[in-house]
Amino acid sequence: MTQADAPIRNPAKEKLQRGEAVLAFNVFEALRPSVAKIAAQLGIDLLLVETEHVSHNPETLTHFLVLARDNGLAPIVTIPTVTRPIVSGLLDAGALGFCLCHAETPEQVAELVRWAKYPPLGERALAHAANADYRITDVARYCAAANQATLLLLKIESRKGIANAGAMLAIEGIDGVVFGPGDLAADMGLHGRWQDPALLAAMEGVAKLALARRLAVEPPVGPTDQAEYQRQRAAGYRIFGPARVTEYDHLRAGALAALAPFR
Repeated sequence: MTQADAPIRNPAKEKLQRGEAVLAFNVFEALRPSVAKIAAQLGIDLLLVETEHVSHNPETLTHFLVLARDNGLAPIVTIPTVTRPIVSGLLDAGALGFCLCHAETPEQVAELVRWAKYPPLGERALAHAANADYRITDVARYCAAANQATLLLLKIESRKGIANAGAMLAIEGIDGVVFGPGDLAADMGLHGRWQDPALLAAMEGVAKLALARRLAVEPPVGPTDQAEYQRQRAAGYRIFGPARVTEYDHLRAGALAALAPFR
C-alpha cells in the first residue's frame, strides 16, 4: 500500500518521514473555520490543538478536527494525561495524533502508544467515525494505514522528563519531541528565564538524543531569520513554526501593529 492510495493519510508525518521540515501552529480557543483555512493558506502543516489549558465542547472539537483534515492539515491534540477514553475518543473524533505534554516516564509513553495504535502495535479499538471518514471497507488495510498516519510527539517540560528522555525516545511508535521551556524553566527554578544557559543545555541534550535516533525535533530556540533556519535544518531539526505562542499572541501582535500609527 502506497501513501497515495492509503485510506487515511497524514501529510505532515509523511513530510517528516521524508526528512522534510514541518510548520506547526498552536490553537487554544479559536476552533473556527477561519483558523483552519488561513493556516492551510499559509502553508502550515500541523495544528497543535490545546486541551491542557482550555476545555472544548466535544462537538465543536470534532468539527474542527474534521475541518482541519479536509483542508490538508494534520490536527494533533495536546493532552496532559494518557487514558484509553481520552486517546481513543480523540482519535475517533478525527485527531491524527497527539503531543503528550509533561512527558516524564517510559511507562507513560508506552501507554500512549498502546491506546493510539491498532494491533499488533497497540490495543486501539476499532471504530468507523470521523477517524475513517465514517466508513471502513477494508479493516486490515485501514488499521495499517491508521497506525502509519498517527503522529506521536512528546513534550519535554520538566527535569524528570529531561532525565528520562533517552528511555522515552527509545519506545517504538514515538515520532518526535518538542519542548515546553516555560514549565521546564519553572521546574528548574528559572521562572521566565527562557534563554538561561542551563535551560538551553537541558533541551539541547534531549535534542541530540532525538537527532541520533532520527526522530523529528524542534530546536530549543527557534530561528529568527532565514539563515538561522537553514543552519538548523542542516543540523537535522524538522519541527518549526510559532508553536510556543497562541492565537491570543497573534491577535495582540497584529492589533498592536495596526494601532501603531495612532499611538
